[in-house]
Amino acid sequence: MDDIYCCRICGEAAPPIEGFCEEIIGYRLIRDPWADTPSFLDCNLHFSCLEESGNRDRFHSEFLRFVQAGHEEIEGPDGPLPPLTRMGLGMFPVFSGDECDIFQSRVSDRWAVVRRTGPWLGLGLSQLRVIGAGGVPVSPSDVTRYRLPADLGDQVGDYDLPGLLGALGVTHRYSDPARLARVEYRFVDYYPPKRLLDYVAAVPLDLPEEARGFLAAHAQTYKPVTFDEEDV
Repeated sequence: MDDIYCCRICGEAAPPIEGFCEEIIGYRLIRDPWADTPSFLDCNLHFSCLEESGNRDRFHSEFLRFVQAGHEEIEGPDGPLPPLTRMGLGMFPVFSGDECDIFQSRVSDRWAVVRRTGPWLGLGLSQLRVIGAGGVPVSPSDVTRYRLPADLGDQVGDYDLPGLLGALGVTHRYSDPARLARVEYRFVDYYPPKRLLDYVAAVPLDLPEEARGFLAAHAQTYKPVTFDEEDV
């Protein structure tokens, strides 16, 4: 069985860092274009691997469908019966350019920027406002938990991000050193028996210029989602 904490494409360690590597959870029921038999993705993906993959167009089509779908019945790996119910993100398109498409949530202040080469980014209201003010949006400073493929010892808490990726042997999967240097990485905790590493990585988000231009204008007129009290 493949290690779900490793990259589905290259099989190497893949700690999630927004803009570089993301997790796809199995219950999302996104079809696996790299599988020999019908199955769904439950893994991490290096964006550098995705962009170079011969199956990136198949993944891109499947991912766009998932982003826009609501509740839908889909065929399972064993055939059409019984059908599986997939809950997509229910977003609608607001921009389509040469490099990417942008989708907006129908129920919350959320956007997805999906590059035509495969990688994607999620944005919230605070990030939209930063773009509207001419700034560089940064990913949320949430704690990420990742199971290391091997124990790195007591020094795992001393690593900066390049040091961690170097110890895992995957620095080459995470773009160039200049981009990595802009990531604010912070060690939080490590549980050796399960090799569970907790960390925070605040990433300045790299957007295509066409996306930045659209979102900057969009921010000037966008009204946040609100609900009347009687609807709550």
